[in-house]
Amino acid sequence: MISFSPNSPKYYQIYEKLLEKIQSGEYEENDRFPSDTELVDQFDVSRGTVREAVKMLINQGYLVREQGKGTFVTYKKIEQTSDQLIGFSELMKRNNIKPDAKLLHKEIITPPEELKERMHLSEDDKVVHIIRVRYGDNLPLIIERSYFNYRLFKPIYEKDLANNSIFKLLYDHTEIRLGEAVQHIEAINAGEPEHQMLNIPIGTPLLLLKRLIQTKSGEYFQYSEDVYRSDRISFTTKTISYDRTHTETGLPIDISDQTIS
Repeated sequence: MISFSPNSPKYYQIYEKLLEKIQSGEYEENDRFPSDTELVDQFDVSRGTVREAVKMLINQGYLVREQGKGTFVTYKKIEQTSDQLIGFSELMKRNNIKPDAKLLHKEIITPPEELKERMHLSEDDKVVHIIRVRYGDNLPLIIERSYFNYRLFKPIYEKDLANNSIFKLLYDHTEIRLGEAVQHIEAINAGEPEHQMLNIPIGTPLLLLKRLIQTKSGEYFQYSEDVYRSDRISFTTKTISYDRTHTETGLPIDISDQTIS
């Protein structure tokens, strides 16, 4: 029988023991992790105690539950730098992962007023509304819900958007070049749509990335609200030095007035 210290909760001590096994390589990437029942027998504790320990590992990205399959080790996250504009296909290839996509929706629509204002569109402008699920090695990772300026997107509208990078199609078939993007990241929980499209339990922690992209000429090309699996993808940011962001009074400077709410 495994002994526990009285100084910390049992679930936390189990979490530490399991984390050590993962980090030492005893459990490797993509290995099936012991079930709750197996862990109950191994540690001689209640199922609730085990679930709390496993929940911590899932929330920190060391484990992932696949509906109908079990729990798997997945501690090697895909890192994306939030200060670089990079397409999903390129990101996957950099990580030696096979990218794929499923096109769920494609439609030319009149933008609602809020989107029209956000993208600085005129009364006659249309947008292309696209929803795709992006896969890495056949695992659903991202739900892309995007709106594109139809006038700029028109040359690639009939291209294969399921099997190609939209950014690459744009560069291959038009003279349009992308410029700066404003991004906003927040934490959300999976609802029914995310449960269905990403094959994850309702309530799973996710990341919502809102992105507004301009062309180099200053036109607004894309607004998107993409949902990322936080157990598989993490974001890295780079800051400028403290001295460059503070005046003598200690107040921040060089703050962009472009925000996405």
